[in-house]
Amino acid sequence: MRIDAHIHFWQPACGFDNRPVADHAAYRRDFLPQHVQGELDACGIDAVILVQTCPQVEETAWMLELARTQPRIAGITGWADLADPALDFAPLLAQPIVVGVRAQLRRIADARFVLQPAVLRNLARALEAGLGVTLLTEARHYAPVREALARLPQGPVTLNHLAMRFPDVVDDDWRGMLDAVARRPDTFVQLSGLPFLFGDAWRTPAARDVLHTAWRLLGPGRLLFASDWPMLVRFATYAQWVHSVEAFLDERGAAAGERDLVFRVNAQRANPRLRIPFPSHPEQTA
Repeated sequence: MRIDAHIHFWQPACGFDNRPVADHAAYRRDFLPQHVQGELDACGIDAVILVQTCPQVEETAWMLELARTQPRIAGITGWADLADPALDFAPLLAQPIVVGVRAQLRRIADARFVLQPAVLRNLARALEAGLGVTLLTEARHYAPVREALARLPQGPVTLNHLAMRFPDVVDDDWRGMLDAVARRPDTFVQLSGLPFLFGDAWRTPAARDVLHTAWRLLGPGRLLFASDWPMLVRFATYAQWVHSVEAFLDERGAAAGERDLVFRVNAQRANPRLRIPFPSHPEQTA
């Protein structure tokens, strides 16, 4: 069993607001399960977690409808208005396939949005309800997110796409963010995003060192495989990214159990509501 912990599907005709993604012509077309199914099959990816792109409940409803006909969608990370003091999680919790919510911080001008009292309360409520929380965190959010991690109750929090380690990010700042991940139990970082972050240079030693640094700081118990498809398609195919992660694990000398952590177990730990008919390994930590 191998899980892609972060994939997107969208259909422009639906009219959802998926900026800034849609600002590039390469993404202004349908990206649906049938467009990646062959690569999922070839790469041995058995299940995917479908993640929101648009800050709209309508998109989450569309994802739920899509999942009814796509058995490979094992979980959905939906959208909720985390700034709403009266936010009701009941509609999401009523859907067993919904495994989490995402704070799409990259789209929000206020770098300290995650520390707004209503946002912190709602993230805490999500964790207490058994939902996983994921954060799309750029460098300008690192300090507020570190503070938020220290203030949130126990529960799984995941940083998308290597904490958005673009080439111009100050390395010490990024390492500090990963240190905060390492200190808080049940906090994870997705092994994804490198083609989007580094563009054509994603195979260079400087880019690959981001993976190695994440491994050294966090170990296999905190890293989980994700593709961020179709965001990578301008620079890599789905299969190229999977093979790149596999080659990285070879370079690290990862044992079979460590590979299983990255490709399956950590996705289940980060999303406790995920229901897949395969037994989990005993919990392992970095």
